[in-house]
Amino acid sequence: MTALEHFPLGTPFRPSPAFVSWFIIDFILAGLFIVLCLVLPLFFSDSPAYFTGVVTPGIFVLAILVFATWTRLYYQSMSYELHEDEMRWRRGVWFRTTGIVPYNRITNLDIR
Repeated sequence: MTALEHFPLGTPFRPSPAFVSWFIIDFILAGLFIVLCLVLPLFFSDSPAYFTGVVTPGIFVLAILVFATWTRLYYQSMSYELHEDEMRWRRGVWFRTTGIVPYNRITNLDIR
């Protein structure tokens, strides 16, 4: 199967659905890093118990749910189109971004 059969010209396509899982895991790891660096010291400080026991975990769970939802919406907003002389892409949940990349400007490709 050639690339044009797999990605017909002018037809929008999305990246692999595995992108969503990878992105969610990436946000969870970033959230854990933030918790370890910023929130964990609160447990060892003299801050009120309700803050460290209720508010902090609640904020963390809410952030994970928001990022998981946002990731799916972001994936649904992504699209790519191949044309005769350029590639076009669109993405964005809150702020829509569109780009056009002429083929003669592409200098390197990594294919897996």
